[in-house]
Amino acid sequence: MKTKKNASTETIFNHLFDQMHKLSAGVVSVEEAKAQANLAKQANNVLKYELDRATATAKYGEELKINEIDR
Repeated sequence: MKTKKNASTETIFNHLFDQMHKLSAGVVSVEEAKAQANLAKQANNVLKYELDRATATAKYGEELKINEIDR
């Protein structure tokens, strides 16, 4: 599945809410719902990392030497 949507906590939450409804309706299996939840958790971890990085950069400016592992 390819999407043009930007990741945000709102889109992740909406996706999980939709998955819960599908699980309740029997449209998806428990295993598929667990896999989707794990992917959402990973996406949320990336968003938290980006927020922490932006906060540190705003607080310390360019003098902060953040590892360039994501580039």
